[in-house]
Amino acid sequence: MISIIVFTLLGLIGGLILYVFTDSVLPTGTEKAIEEIASKGFPELVTGATGYAKSNSINIWYEKKSSSAKTRGTILLISGLTSTATFWHQNFIQSLLDLGYEIIRFDNRSVGLSDWIKNWKDNPYSTEDMVNDAIEVLNKNNIEKAHVIGFSLGGFLGQRLAIKCPERVLTLTSLSSTADFNEVGHQKVNWSIPIAVIRLFLRSVIVPNDRNYLKFLFKFFDHVNGVNSKPLELNLLGERGLYELHKRRGLNPSARKHQMTAMRTSQPTYEQLDKLKIPTLVAHGENDPILSFELAKKYANKLSGSKQVWIERTGHVMTDYYIDKIAPDLIGVLEKGRQRDANEPQQEL
Repeated sequence: MISIIVFTLLGLIGGLILYVFTDSVLPTGTEKAIEEIASKGFPELVTGATGYAKSNSINIWYEKKSSSAKTRGTILLISGLTSTATFWHQNFIQSLLDLGYEIIRFDNRSVGLSDWIKNWKDNPYSTEDMVNDAIEVLNKNNIEKAHVIGFSLGGFLGQRLAIKCPERVLTLTSLSSTADFNEVGHQKVNWSIPIAVIRLFLRSVIVPNDRNYLKFLFKFFDHVNGVNSKPLELNLLGERGLYELHKRRGLNPSARKHQMTAMRTSQPTYEQLDKLKIPTLVAHGENDPILSFELAKKYANKLSGSKQVWIERTGHVMTDYYIDKIAPDLIGVLEKGRQRDANEPQQEL
């Protein structure tokens, strides 16, 4: 009897190992990208002044960059679910620096070099706490007003920041986001793909090397990129992933649960959005498999006079193509907010 149990367990373990180490269908160009990254390495992605803001007892890491002594204003970049500050493309940041803006980006709590929450079960945090983190980053840098750009969860946090502190937000750009994470209409997950992602993640844990990690990373982004979308920029994604893995703290396995809980327990912003009187831009990929394109149009219409950019053949990934599509309207919104602020009467101290 014992021998039967042992053989059964060995068979199950062997089957699991075989399953984990059987290759999934990976994005076209995976092997080429892995070889190129292995030969060239990855560039330095953090070159600005860095520091920590204190949000209650939580340390929030940030980077500040400026291309000139006199700026046209400050842009605060807010990343999405489990993404760190390095999510933002270097060429996107550089284009904003070239326009004369100061850029501040930061790691949300639970990711990157910000504090990873150890006692989360006893005191789970909310999106309101995450908004307060962003406010403390501005306070630390003595920024009274800023243009806010957020992607996915970051776009939602940007909405809440503008609602909470309208006097501190010059413009709001909400990318691939929503006004309600719980709303019926967001796409249902195709479970066959996430299982493949999990399988590659397990492989990267069992045999931790750059090749396995990149395969997991590419498969994950292939999932969120959606069906029939433009190809992923694998080299860029891989360089960013290995930078986080080797030069920062890598993935926090608890971050997704922490931040997803904050998202799911958040109140919708629909009723407050139409009260915002600042220039706004909403952009969304038409192929987004995570957050509904139709619901993006719904919340965009709540923002009076918002610029709206709907990007064909694009999922839930910021690519160079995505950036090129939003660039003209983004520049216009930033300038409109800057001029509006310059024309407003200044309060006497």
